[in-house]
Amino acid sequence: MNDTSYPLQRHFWRRIAPGLAVLLAVIVAASVFAVTRSTESIYLELARKRAEAVSTAVSTSAPEAWAHLLAHGDTRADHEKLRAAIDQEVHELRIKAMKVYNLAGQVLFSTDSADFAKRETNPALKTVVFDGTPVLVRIEENGEALYEIYVPVTDAKGDIAAVFELYEPVDYLDALLVRSGFIAAAIPGAGLLLLLVGLGLLVRRGQREIDSRASALMETRRKLESFLSQSAADAARGGGDIPSKRVRLTLFYSDARDFTGYSENNPPERVVWFLNELMGIQVAAVQAHGGDVDKMIGDALLARFDGDGAEARALAAARDVQSELARANLPRPVGIGIYTGEVISGAVGAADRRDFTVIGDGVNVSARLCSAAAAGEIVIDGQSLAAAGEADAADFGEEEEITVKGRREPVRIRRSPASEKAA
Repeated sequence: MNDTSYPLQRHFWRRIAPGLAVLLAVIVAASVFAVTRSTESIYLELARKRAEAVSTAVSTSAPEAWAHLLAHGDTRADHEKLRAAIDQEVHELRIKAMKVYNLAGQVLFSTDSADFAKRETNPALKTVVFDGTPVLVRIEENGEALYEIYVPVTDAKGDIAAVFELYEPVDYLDALLVRSGFIAAAIPGAGLLLLLVGLGLLVRRGQREIDSRASALMETRRKLESFLSQSAADAARGGGDIPSKRVRLTLFYSDARDFTGYSENNPPERVVWFLNELMGIQVAAVQAHGGDVDKMIGDALLARFDGDGAEARALAAARDVQSELARANLPRPVGIGIYTGEVISGAVGAADRRDFTVIGDGVNVSARLCSAAAAGEIVIDGQSLAAAGEADAADFGEEEEITVKGRREPVRIRRSPASEKAA
């Protein structure tokens, strides 16, 4: 199990927020593009209406000259009347300049007389002639920015009769595009930005809740694990059923001498203090040498050592315990039994209340060796002592035999000398 809470907030800002930001940018860009194109289309449609208005007004005020112009491209017959009619409409509609083309691209009329009879071949004009779609082109002329607007003018049958080119300053349309683009960007942009901020606040609140609950859960887990052996905690983390198995372990069993008399003659606080000091020294020594405390029962402690060098590590832990207890000068010493053998490791108990522990002959023998140990003494079976590489250890006495209930054969043991205090 991971000891850290799920980083929801970090994942949100690293993964979700960038995606939302990209989505925001796409929506804003699409909105601005759509509104811009719509605004331009509307503007071109208005330009078409203005061109039709010019055509209608001129055909009314100078019908023969206008018809002759469209039919033959010749305005000499009534040039002044035609020009006066067109200039009046251009002025009223606030058009900066205007040209009229026939379908071959020849200039039939221009507010600039120098352009008469010229032939244009630009793509915008060809597009209008080909499909009748108005076209908007931005140009720079004499340091002034202008829009060239090419719009078709149709006859009574609906066919394109001519193409008008209107010149207009960019100020009006540009301002219109900026305003409409800003509105198009601001509305969805503000909405999505508020959504992103709202989600960020919600995620931050959720992260705090997750952190708080994870912290409480981990604290509870740590407290519960302090009541369990490391083996039990590891088995519980594995998930599923906890299997039982036969294993070979070196067992360390200890208990305090005359603890009953001590507990009867001292207040509960003093007794608990003594047990905490006693167990603290033993647990530290066992863990320092790679062992695992299986259980504590009152003043007794059962620890397990497995793997390479289990016997030597258990013996080293026992020596450290006796040495530290002698220095601590606690009210009662302990006796320690060490035995190596096969035991069954598994979960024992009812479905709703189990204990992960070791059971079997090896546990019984280690407890019997502990009972045989005097105050401050270590009793170990001969095979474990030999496996620890200390068969010739000078601090152990001669080999002897003790009987263990339920076993036919006696157990050969050796004892460490009792400490000076215990003697």
